[in-house]
Amino acid sequence: MTTKMLINALEPEEYRVAFIKDGMLDGFHIETSTAEQIRGNIYKGLVERIEPRLQACFVNFGSEKNGLLPADEIHPEYYQTIRRDPKDKDVPPIGKLVKKGQELLVQVTREMPGRKGAQITTYLSLAGRYLVLTVGRTINGVSRKIEDDKERQRLKSIMGRMKLPEEIGYIVRTVAVGQNKKELSRDLNRLLRLWKDIKKRAKKSPTLSVIHKEQDICLRTLRDYYNSDVSEILVDDKETHDRIKEYMKIISPRHKGRVRHYRSNRPIFDQHQIERQIESIYGNQVQLKSGGYIVIDATEALISIDVNSGRTKVGKNIETMAHKNNLEAAREVARQLRLRDMGGLVVIDFIDMKDRKHVRQVEKVLREELKKDRAKTDTSHISKFGLLELSRERLSPSIESRSYRTCHYCQGRGTIISVESAAVSLLRRIWMGVWKGGVTEVKGALPMEVSAYLQNRKRRELAELEDRYGVAIVLQGDPSLAPGEGKLEFTKGDAVPAK
Repeated sequence: MTTKMLINALEPEEYRVAFIKDGMLDGFHIETSTAEQIRGNIYKGLVERIEPRLQACFVNFGSEKNGLLPADEIHPEYYQTIRRDPKDKDVPPIGKLVKKGQELLVQVTREMPGRKGAQITTYLSLAGRYLVLTVGRTINGVSRKIEDDKERQRLKSIMGRMKLPEEIGYIVRTVAVGQNKKELSRDLNRLLRLWKDIKKRAKKSPTLSVIHKEQDICLRTLRDYYNSDVSEILVDDKETHDRIKEYMKIISPRHKGRVRHYRSNRPIFDQHQIERQIESIYGNQVQLKSGGYIVIDATEALISIDVNSGRTKVGKNIETMAHKNNLEAAREVARQLRLRDMGGLVVIDFIDMKDRKHVRQVEKVLREELKKDRAKTDTSHISKFGLLELSRERLSPSIESRSYRTCHYCQGRGTIISVESAAVSLLRRIWMGVWKGGVTEVKGALPMEVSAYLQNRKRRELAELEDRYGVAIVLQGDPSLAPGEGKLEFTKGDAVPAK
């Protein structure tokens, strides 16, 4: 089963990357200009506050909120009043390790939702195509997702013959399966050069500086998710296409021909009929083919997922109906967690089943589907109440939190789409409505902020659509509308060919 990778990078406010298999959305990643990922970034930080009760300190690294640095994430080279053997498992009191005002080189390991600051570490790591370089932790290993023992030993043997600095360790990534020594060595040398540059910049840079910034979402997704199953990479922006082409020459030279510039007048995601699938990611209800549905609700503490039978009809056998619904729900739950990038504790309320074989089968299907996930997961069994708990590693803030902001209309009790994302979404809707020709005028009643953003920041794009498709676009602000609301009216006339 082949996969296509689609990259929508025409608007600088919002980059989107999608993977599709047989017309189905199989992976989705988004990055907005107002919510760029900082996970993986390295900063020159300053200890602001020491918290003995937490056995941690808070570090100012230039972000709006200070980062939390646990004592066991502080490398011994930063210790102030004590010496400790790195092999010693007991961590001394935080007050003996660092002091207020001390400079530290820190890396963001986890971006926390809501009002929490990021989690950080002084044990740095650098991700390459096939390897992850670990600085300060010299534990060498192979990804647990590589289950073949012979392949694990082969990769360990190759890496064992390579020379590494004393303070450097490595982890062989899953995508390294089948790669030879030349490819692994090239990736290693590239990462070692990067680490050398980071050390130089750290010495010269002032406190609170960004020392190393992770790659943008387009290159990062290519590095972390691309494999030989991806038959084609379509990019709708020429400049981004050229960057990706150059990057492919580095990470997979034989496959650089799979990168193609998408030139059609029709928006790339609309062409592949996945816009509606993407929109459904932001809703809390997901329809199942059998007629049932699942409801996903995220709270501060956990994510609850309720499985419902809906109008499902499978004869009169309630057990068969429950089994069929739960199997389909198990597959969809794993897919939705992956698409939405939801992390933390997840509680799934399955439809009650009496047959223990059916219960075990649903558990098995869920675990098999979760293996497709790059994030680490840990699942329990279905309880007598029909509940299954699982935890999913939080790789980054959820998809929703990247495109939505706290709603001032409801005093922060819910979320509302950001002005930038609402404007870009409306621009896409206009394009999708006029690209075939035949439309003479587009009228829009939009929220004031969104209308102002489009007419001031997107005036050039609107003018290009008017010129290319021979259409007049008239947008008016309505103070009664909130971002996410608004209407577009398309007036048809004589067909005007696109330029």
